[in-house]
Amino acid sequence: MDISTLLEPSIDVLTHIFSKLYISIAGVDLESRSHLFDTTSRDIHSFELGNLNLGGRAWLFDMVVKSFVFKIPGRKKFKPVGTRTPNVPDYRNSPHYKGDLNQVLEYFGDTLGKSDDYIVRVTEIGGRSAACIFINTVCDHKAVEECLRSLQQHQFPRLSPKDVAQYLTEKVLPSSNSMYVTNLYTLGESITSGDLVLLVDGVVPAIVMGAKFVEHRTPEQPYIESSVRGPQISFVENLDINIGLIRQILNTDTLRIKKMKVGYRTRTEVAVVFLEDVANPTLINTVVERINAVHVDTINQGAELEHLIIDHTSSLFPLTRTAQRTDSVAHEVNQGKVVIFVDGDPTVLMVPATIRDFFQTSEDFSHTFHEATLVRWLRIVSFMFGLYLPALYISFTDYNPELLPKVLGLQIAKSREGVPFPAFIEVLIMQLIIEILREATLRMPKQMGQTLGIVGGLVVGEASVQAGIVSNILIIVVALTAVSIFVSPSYEFAIVIRIGTWVMDIAAAFFGLYGVVLVTIAGIYEVCALKSFGVSYADPFSGEYFRDLVADGIIRAPYNLFRQRPQHLRVQDQTTESRYRNPAKHAPLSTSSPQLKKRNWRRPLK
Repeated sequence: MDISTLLEPSIDVLTHIFSKLYISIAGVDLESRSHLFDTTSRDIHSFELGNLNLGGRAWLFDMVVKSFVFKIPGRKKFKPVGTRTPNVPDYRNSPHYKGDLNQVLEYFGDTLGKSDDYIVRVTEIGGRSAACIFINTVCDHKAVEECLRSLQQHQFPRLSPKDVAQYLTEKVLPSSNSMYVTNLYTLGESITSGDLVLLVDGVVPAIVMGAKFVEHRTPEQPYIESSVRGPQISFVENLDINIGLIRQILNTDTLRIKKMKVGYRTRTEVAVVFLEDVANPTLINTVVERINAVHVDTINQGAELEHLIIDHTSSLFPLTRTAQRTDSVAHEVNQGKVVIFVDGDPTVLMVPATIRDFFQTSEDFSHTFHEATLVRWLRIVSFMFGLYLPALYISFTDYNPELLPKVLGLQIAKSREGVPFPAFIEVLIMQLIIEILREATLRMPKQMGQTLGIVGGLVVGEASVQAGIVSNILIIVVALTAVSIFVSPSYEFAIVIRIGTWVMDIAAAFFGLYGVVLVTIAGIYEVCALKSFGVSYADPFSGEYFRDLVADGIIRAPYNLFRQRPQHLRVQDQTTESRYRNPAKHAPLSTSSPQLKKRNWRRPLK
């Protein structure tokens, strides 16, 4: 009896299961998508799998492989996080302050008043009762005392001013950062963030003064992106200081800052920084819309926000580039990218990111183009070493030793004499030891970590060779792989190489060189299919933007040739030269607009 006849019922069951599973995941009907495959170039209806004839169900297996191993073309990658209604009140439905001081104090007493650091300082202003509300642990005490002293020492006129709030902000209060607020939810948010709120009985609106005080460190040298030349300043955990560092470098009136708050409980402040006349407007709108679409309770760092706004959340490759150096971020902003700052995180997100960005550093522009090009090629070679060396050792040792030169093959065979394990187990043992030492070095104190890394590597490697567990050639392979991984200037991309090395090793253990080639093809397919905020991840290596590839890709051209920005970013202003022969016009002054009142100079009511 034919094997196809025996397995026919099982194939029918698997066909039904895969069909239902695919419909539930992809949301489409398999029968309706079968026409997408080419039935003229090859007969998929008589697809042969070994000695098993799948008949008319071959398109199903083709569909399943293309759907689950790779990505389905045309599917929407980005989905907003938090589609369910959050269990928090909507700020738009919050009550408003209408001048009743006792009512508002009772309102905040039932919410913020349950905390011990909630402080209310009662005073009197021109015969009216007033109160200063603040959180003692995050508000600057000097600002509070200075505000109360100004209110108590000021000689108010006998006749009450028409607009008491405007009179206080212009002639009494010392704060230069104040605004008018009526929404009680916004007032509560200002209080918890460290602002000082002044309420006067019978006066609308409330006055919010910036008095936030949080301990922060001063800008120091970057501990991730170290360099020999160039600025040595990194960002800190304070958002305002980080934006100020960027403004010191990009002293232009087209630098735009858009601030948002993300997280219903942390209310983390996020800032989007870009050049208005350079960055692509579609990119700017996409970044802002995706951040506004995030509905979660807490955002404590930029990595959490990154995972919620990228196009492909399950991809192994990093779709945003991170940086700590101020000069790197300023350079990328000038090139047309959008930068995302998260309050409390010294690491900055830069979008869009392509695979080319992870082989470049800002230090490349501090050297001659000969040296910079040489270093870039060194990073590419190190990437190949870190990814392929252990897998090639397994393939040549266990599967294809005839492909090696005769002398090298004899040396490897001689070094493995007496080793009781196959090559894959050898590599597995040594890579596990390297990973354990690497993690232990990162977690231990700095002084002990360096000693552990050096002594542990030497002792374990030498002892393993003498004990006959691994060969001495493998020690060289594993050591070169471990060093080559961290030649990558990006820590995120170094993690990709580490994981990719394990995948290559497993493929080589099962299929030899064929497995290495198949995983390489799958990786290239993945890179070409990815997009980072609408920009292809493979740019400029895809071939469409040849100038970007030659000028600032595999080589770094002389600096005087950088007269245009990257084409693959599709920026508004392509040139980096100042065209004084035909300069752009300045923004004109309006002569027909009416005279503004003093109150209109301030921020609008919230």
